Amino acid sequence: MLQKVRTIDRRLLMRRCVSCGYDGGLLLNGQARRCARCGCDLTQRPARSYAEMEGLLGQPISLSRPLHAPVRRERILQRWLAIVFVALVCMIAIVYLTAAAMML
Repeated sequence: MLQKVRTIDRRLLMRRCVSCGYDGGLLLNGQARRCARCGCDLTQRPARSYAEMEGLLGQPISLSRPLHAPVRRERILQRWLAIVFVALVCMIAIVYLTAAAMML
């Protein structure tokens, strides 16, 4: 049964390289540019704790892109514009067909 997390084990909060799993002190609490073990670029893929990766802490500490809300707003706007465009095309087609039928 799923329950709300009340306490988080300290091991889940240790930041690790997402490429090799290195969790040593050379990561400098997220200030290092490269992993000391594998050389992974930590500016592209920052070291994260297991709790951050699994969403136990809520929002991740570093976001490389904006939140999802603006993307959804853009999609909603695009959908409405598409619906309005299709409705206008249908209205123009009905008016054209009506005018053509009256000419006969």
